Amino acid sequence: MGNKVFVTGATGLLGSHLICYLLQTGHSVCALKRAGSDLAGAFQVFGFYPGGQELWKEVRWVEGDVLKPETYVGYIRQAEVVYHCAAMVSFDEGDRVLLEETNLRGTENIAAACLECGCRLCYVSSIAALGDAVREMEVIDEATPVIEGREHSVYSWSKGNAEKIVWEFVGRGLDAVIVCPSVILGPGVWTRSSSRLFAAAARGIPVYPRGVTGYVDVRDVVALMVRLAEDGMVRGERFVLNGGNYAFRELFAVIARAYGKHPPYFYLRPWMGEVVWRFLAVVGRLAGRRPAFTRETARTSQHRSFYSNAKISNRYPDFRFHTLEETVGYIKNIREGLDRFSN
Repeated sequence: MGNKVFVTGATGLLGSHLICYLLQTGHSVCALKRAGSDLAGAFQVFGFYPGGQELWKEVRWVEGDVLKPETYVGYIRQAEVVYHCAAMVSFDEGDRVLLEETNLRGTENIAAACLECGCRLCYVSSIAALGDAVREMEVIDEATPVIEGREHSVYSWSKGNAEKIVWEFVGRGLDAVIVCPSVILGPGVWTRSSSRLFAAAARGIPVYPRGVTGYVDVRDVVALMVRLAEDGMVRGERFVLNGGNYAFRELFAVIARAYGKHPPYFYLRPWMGEVVWRFLAVVGRLAGRRPAFTRETARTSQHRSFYSNAKISNRYPDFRFHTLEETVGYIKNIREGLDRFSN
């Protein structure tokens, strides 16, 4: 029988795949959700896996808020491992206060509860919390330092500082392992997170920025999270989880070709991106909604960042990351299956 585990952020893309994997591998799962949370997306994810709908009945859902420790400390006390996946993802400077509350204070509360209860923590950080390359094509890893004065997104700022909080608790005796996934790709609610990017590319995106970043299959992230959390030799370490580094042009092309669409052909120069985000900001204000393409995403899309998975690969040489083509094919098959079912 596996461990008794407590999972935050269980209704998100990563969290919903994680709790299904944990149940598949024999663990007892207590999952935190906020009052009024819609579980439809998480339930849909369980349907992607054989026997998932039966496993769904085994999830123990509890209501709470990471900002209110009194709503979940009792559950952490009963757990052996806590997977802290809850986080706000936003690249809008206007969300700085909300990011600070959720990503910093929420993480501080979870880490404090784990230390108090003697519970092991697997904290989901991000490649956004890693350091900066000094030269073009330099590969970033767990030891790359942050360069003071470099421009970072507000999301990067929040994840970097949240990770510092976890390290402070590790210094006080917290048993923790930190994972830094790159951009996670996997089937889920198509209007959320990286799924929006995938859905747009599947329709065919004609333009591409010059940027490069890392991508990883959600199945690889959850498998490695559980493996690290149960590895008694890993304490107070962090690991980059990255399946590969791809240019946006390559990513969009692989997805487009899978759907029979034309790959991107028009280079979105940096100055063009500056014009586009300003235009969309005006349109968004007039329409009363926030645009997905903001100043920060425009500038981030031009960054060329390469990430190393050498540490995790050396730790588990038997593990093989899914290729981008395999991940795209997997997501496409899931989407087509859902479309057939709905029709």
